[in-house]
Parts: sequence; structure tokens; C-alpha cells
Amino acid sequence: MISEKFLEHEIANLNVHLTQKKISLKEAMLSEKPHVQTKGGGKHFFKRDELDFLKEIVSDEDLDKLLLPITIMMQLKLGRGSARISGIIEANVIGKILGKPFSEGDILYRPEVVTIRAKLPTTTEYLFLP
Repeated sequence: MISEKFLEHEIANLNVHLTQKKISLKEAMLSEKPHVQTKGGGKHFFKRDELDFLKEIVSDEDLDKLLLPITIMMQLKLGRGSARISGIIEANVIGKILGKPFSEGDILYRPEVVTIRAKLPTTTEYLFLP
């Protein structure tokens, strides 16, 4: 049987790519080279075309509220390839991309995760949870 400490260590290794601190879409749009620092010490850059796309689908009042990258939380208990999104504004963005109502805490299934990552490869990130 796999120990809990071992599992926690392995999940921490899977999450080393996560950002230390998120930035708002507004801040990213104003930056010459929009990026965030990762927990592993690297830089994660955002593509300008993704930022422009997000700016088109987010209201002006939410530009400083949408934090990037949007975290896709992968959880084993949800089933293979299933995930959740945290944040009301983030969930609204996901709903607009998928073309259907989507709320914070709703489950994303694998085909939807693939669609989101294809549309927003640099402005989303995976968080792996047990």
C-alpha cells in the first residue's frame, strides 16, 4: 500500500510548475512580456493572442479580477481526466469557451478540459490533487 507521505511528495512534484503568485488579466495586458514566476523558480509566459482573446470575453470591470493562469484542478476522486475550476469569473470564462452555462465547482470532463487547454494553453495550468 502506498503511504500517504509518499503520495503527498509525488503530488508536490507534479505541482512544481504552479505559479507562486497569479496576476490579473489587466496586469498581464499592460506587461511587455507577460509572465509569472513558478514554484520551481522558472518563468511561465503568457501568449499575447490568448490575453487578447480573454480580454474580448471578460467584462471591463472584471479585467483586474480575472487571475492568471486559470487553475484546472485535477482530482482523482472526480474520475480520470475530470477537473474543477475555482473562481466565479474563471468559471464564467470557461462557460463562454464551452458555450454553455458553467459555475464554480462544476465538473469538467476530459473532452472539455482538452477544449479549454487547446484554446488557452498558456493562460491555464493544472493543479493535481489526491
